[in-house]
Amino acid sequence: MSKINIIIAASPGEVRGALVRGGSVSDVVHHRTAEPSLIGAVYRGRVRRIDAGLNGAFVDIGLGGEAYLRARDASEPGGKVRRNTRISERIHEGAQIDVRVVADGFADKGPRIARIHPDPAHDGKPVPTCLQAPPSPVALILERFTPGGIDQVICGDAGIENAVRDWSVKNQPGLADRVMRQTGDVFAEHAVDDAIAAALARRVRVPGGAELVFDTTEAMCVIDINSGQAPGRSGRASRDVNLKVMPEIARQLRLRNIAGAIVIDALKMGARDDRNRVLSSLRDALKGDPGACHVLGITNLGLVEMTRTRTGLSLADRMLEPAAEPAPSAAAVAYDALRAVLRAAAATPSGGYRLMVAPAVADALNGPLAAARDEARDAVGRLEIAADPSRTPDRFEVVLGSAGSARKAS
Repeated sequence: MSKINIIIAASPGEVRGALVRGGSVSDVVHHRTAEPSLIGAVYRGRVRRIDAGLNGAFVDIGLGGEAYLRARDASEPGGKVRRNTRISERIHEGAQIDVRVVADGFADKGPRIARIHPDPAHDGKPVPTCLQAPPSPVALILERFTPGGIDQVICGDAGIENAVRDWSVKNQPGLADRVMRQTGDVFAEHAVDDAIAAALARRVRVPGGAELVFDTTEAMCVIDINSGQAPGRSGRASRDVNLKVMPEIARQLRLRNIAGAIVIDALKMGARDDRNRVLSSLRDALKGDPGACHVLGITNLGLVEMTRTRTGLSLADRMLEPAAEPAPSAAAVAYDALRAVLRAAAATPSGGYRLMVAPAVADALNGPLAAARDEARDAVGRLEIAADPSRTPDRFEVVLGSAGSARKAS
């Protein structure tokens, strides 16, 4: 059986944890002082509004924004919850309830919460208020990673080691004998940093020749399976490749902490048995994921549909700057600028025109688009292209006259 290790390391302002199975990193979390996790914290809050469309409620727990309570999490703990239960059957606006944070907020969304039994010891406390602070980063890491059998917990320093041993005594006494300390950069030594870098890439090579391509938008994550040079049995090549990559897809979803709607563009399979085997393989690979996963099925186009519950920021959201907004190409701006020159000439005839553009646009007009520039020049009489380093690529200006006697076109 493959070894399963937990690696925990502290650095200025941050505690990091990684779960390593058989030498492969399957999960990684970052707890940062500047962005503290609220998971596990207990609050006494008040229901501000019911949203029948979402089948949930928004609760003021004193954090400024509102926390979100799903209908399935709104019942009294221990009570039987019907599959189609409605939020209005469980709580009402203005109700006072005690809740525990089960997922951190992200972007402009507040944390997700679940209802718990009120503790009489907190009677008389104001609303809203925090009744119990969240566990420490080390405790959160261990609670996330220890449901399965753990071979070792590798700690990066004495402080982490002591925190792990204290937690073990209270929660899993048998784990204390498997705690060890290593010197040096334990994330680098166990290739966790390399795994993080790979998980931030769009393309992932799978041993055997296949490739996975991850494209994430606000609405969903799409995973494309490319067969490459991956071998397969005659008549079953697509199924064999799909089966081979499902464990890696499950690992990447957890490692990248991708959540929400997920569509996997699998290789087309004709036989129903083949499709069912692939779905079963994916479901097996997702077992043990701390984010609840639901594999919904496969469409006639070969698209596997699934969801994964969000528990906080994705790895990319935590590690990367937001992607820049798409900008027009230099060629597109150049053509637009030439059309502006023609409009200016029609509206205000002049002995010449000066087109002020960004250097990249000037390079396009004086290079690949020189023929279009000359066509515009023939139409207006005289046209000078002027590169202005202070301009952004999408900004240009048409000026009437020569460089010495120029005035802006209206």
